[in-house]
Formats: sequence, structure tokens, C-alpha cells
Amino acid sequence: MLVRRLIFSFWVILSIGAFMLSSYRNAERRVLGFVVHMDYQYPQMISKDSVDKMLTLVFKDSMSRRKSEINLKRLELRLAQNNLIKKTEAFLTLDDTLHIKVFPRIPVARVQGETEFYLDFEGSVIPLSPTYDAEVPIITTTPNIDRYQALSSLSIAIANDNFLASHIVDIKDFGDQVYMNIVDHDYRLKIKSVDNMQTKFKKYKAFYAAAIDQGIIDDYSEVALDYSDQIICKRNTL
Repeated sequence: MLVRRLIFSFWVILSIGAFMLSSYRNAERRVLGFVVHMDYQYPQMISKDSVDKMLTLVFKDSMSRRKSEINLKRLELRLAQNNLIKKTEAFLTLDDTLHIKVFPRIPVARVQGETEFYLDFEGSVIPLSPTYDAEVPIITTTPNIDRYQALSSLSIAIANDNFLASHIVDIKDFGDQVYMNIVDHDYRLKIKSVDNMQTKFKKYKAFYAAAIDQGIIDDYSEVALDYSDQIICKRNTL
């Protein structure tokens, strides 16, 4: 009985030692290269070549780096400092290759005012991409920073509706009210608040269909969606 216990203990110690030795040897192995993975379901705000160049700068001696010297979390945070990247995921594989998954930031609106940039869904600024033009609603004024979130919400509501996305030409923000130019018509669509946008746009689409059917849509110079329960129109004075 004692002999069996000694034999069992010997094999346990031997296994632990082998594991620790294997782990040490693996940690001392050199990283042979890196592979960048781009998720093509995301807008390609940053190119794979650009990420390759960033990694080359981060790892100036990357081909001689030991696995134990690479802090994956720190690497992810460093790459995410690029304003076109939302986050990255880094991992090492048994073939001594460093893999980087890149998730670009997603623009929902484009500001074309005194300066030009994108907004994301939180209303945060995204710089223009040198390799990609996002097809998103365009804001042709220069809004104040405190308007970014509201304009992002409005742009998302427009982009997510096939009719509105092809119907609205651009967005002009004046702080206390927003105007939108309409395709093939001279009137402007106006709102004061992005609250209850789904309800307001639903009523507008019903109004538009009825006005088109009656042939009176071009009698108006302005259609206001200031309230959720009514649409107020201004007639042309000419």
C-alpha cells in the first residue's frame, strides 16, 4: 500500500514538473510573426495594411520577442488608441503566431461643416478614414458638441428606415431646431427634438403618402414634426 502511494506521488510530481518545464519552454519560445484579422461585417474604417504597420512599429524587434515578454492586454489597449479602432483582441497560438482581431468604429453620421468628421452611435467623433467612405446621413452645418448625441440618434433613425434613407438629402442643425432637405421636393422637414422619432417619422410617412396621393405635397414650404401627435405645415406664399 505504501509502495503504491509512493509510486503515485512520484508520477504526480513528475507530471507537474513536466508541465512546468513545458510551460517555461513555451514562454521562452520566440514569436515568429503576426496575423491581422479584419471583421468584414464592420465598415472598413482602417485597412489591414495600416494595422500591419502599427504592429511593426509596436514590435520593432517583434521577430525576436519571447512569448513571456508580450502583454496581450497592453497590446490591445495600445492598438485601440487609434481613433478608427473600437477594440482589438490579441491571442497567441501554438505555432508561435500572434493573432490580432480588429473591430473598427462604426460611423452613423458625417458632419460636413467647418470641419469634416464622422459621429458614432454615442455621438463621439470619428476622424475620416483614408480608405473608406461610409454611406451615412450627412450633416451640412457645424453643430455644437452638445448636439452630437441627438444628431447621432436622428441619423440612426433615418439610416435604419429605407424610405427615409433615400428620401432625406441632408441634415442642418441650428441648435434649437433641425431642418432636413427632401429629395425631389422644395419643402423642408423640421423637428425641435429627437424624442419619439419613430412615432414622428411614422406619422410623417403617412402624411407624405396622403399628400402625394392628393397632389398637394408641393403646396408646402415646411413640414414640422415638433410634436408626436400632430404635423404642422406651412404653405408656399408664392
